[in-house]
Amino acid sequence: MDTLTKVLLGAFVFVGLLLAFFGGRAVYNLVKSWSLTSLPGAPVVSASSGDSQTSTSSGAPLQSSNGPEAIAWDGKSRVNILLLGLDASDQRDLTEPGPRMSDTMILVTIDPLNHTLGALSIRRDLWVNIPGYDYHKINKAHFLGERDNLPGGGAGLAVKTVEQFLGIPINYYAKVDFNTFVTFIDEIEGVKVEIKEPILADWMGNGNNFWIEPGVYTLPGTYALAYARYRGSAQGDIDRGSRQMEVIMAIRDRILDFNMLPRLIAKAPTLYQQISAGVQTNMTLDQAIKLATLIMQIPRENFKTYNIDYSMCSPETISTADGVEYILRPFPEKIRELRDQVFANNSVSAAAVVMNTEDSLTLAKSEAARIEVLNATGVAGLAESTGAYLTSQGLNVVNASSSSEAYTYTTIVVHNATPYALSYLSSLMQVPSSRIYNKYDPNGASDITVYLGNDWANSNPMP
Repeated sequence: MDTLTKVLLGAFVFVGLLLAFFGGRAVYNLVKSWSLTSLPGAPVVSASSGDSQTSTSSGAPLQSSNGPEAIAWDGKSRVNILLLGLDASDQRDLTEPGPRMSDTMILVTIDPLNHTLGALSIRRDLWVNIPGYDYHKINKAHFLGERDNLPGGGAGLAVKTVEQFLGIPINYYAKVDFNTFVTFIDEIEGVKVEIKEPILADWMGNGNNFWIEPGVYTLPGTYALAYARYRGSAQGDIDRGSRQMEVIMAIRDRILDFNMLPRLIAKAPTLYQQISAGVQTNMTLDQAIKLATLIMQIPRENFKTYNIDYSMCSPETISTADGVEYILRPFPEKIRELRDQVFANNSVSAAAVVMNTEDSLTLAKSEAARIEVLNATGVAGLAESTGAYLTSQGLNVVNASSSSEAYTYTTIVVHNATPYALSYLSSLMQVPSSRIYNKYDPNGASDITVYLGNDWANSNPMP
């Protein structure tokens, strides 16, 4: 069996599980009152006394792990969830024991204000900076975190890597396995997909291949697994990423179109135990219920899926300490454009919103980004005068001083997700995307650092 496929499809199931098992308060009430089995995160009735006692608080994670701590979510602002699927199988554990790669990464973002949901499939071969380890494929972050027993483990380093790569904070993570996917798809009696080209499927992973011809099918779990694992089409892994997203949407549509929630809710305790066995997450039961209730309120047309395709990265073969590797070298400006499209309200680039309105400064001020201004020129007092000018415009300048490096052209480094301030500053100072860099550090002293170059010293709008 292609081990990557096992973990890819595990990622899908998390969205489906949220939709199915936590579709409203009715599920919570049912799980809360269940007394036959001990459910993680739910009160349990004592068999001896009949009194209600809490085995684990509903504030405890659905399944405890050594993963990173969750970022608090108020239930009203945007929330981001990283889904991880591991390159693992029983056979591989026997032949290659040790930590695993996270060969599936899907970042789900939900905006409660605008009722939108976006899912970004992150290619496993992207060549990125892993904090503390220089450049590697992005799927190696989980392996390194597990191998070196870092705080938060592999999930913690994977979350940090994606946060730095995209400049987006991640509230929660979930690691899942593929067996849960097959069970769940069979529980909802298959998923409906349209196969657009012949697919050579290996549904058992034992070489027992067969062709699935083009057409519309309702696929059971094992066939859905075979459909999503296929990568023999023109764009290989890129096409497979698109099929991942198709299956996510098919899960949602299946549950809602066939009114399956009542039946799934009736089986909630049993299914919840299956979730606990197949999912590791730092999300609590209450948070999962809150998220799923929110998801159920989002219209189908507001579900958007995104892929990092070959217009956003360059396929290359390079020599590394691990040998010759195939990588995808990302184009930073293209990744930022996609990031803004995924994470701005209504799936419109935040930068585009700002640039096309007269309210750009108002939006930047409302964001209250902490701005650091560093003088990277030989012009004395440039940082101080620029900081004073930005402060007079209502922006939050927290530091204005000299840089240890010299810059010919003004450069911006982004430490936190503040798209409106970034857009305003880049427009004001005429900084193109090629001179905007992500160095994600939400706990740092500033959200944005501006290195003033000679271009700003020679021409600027300051009085």
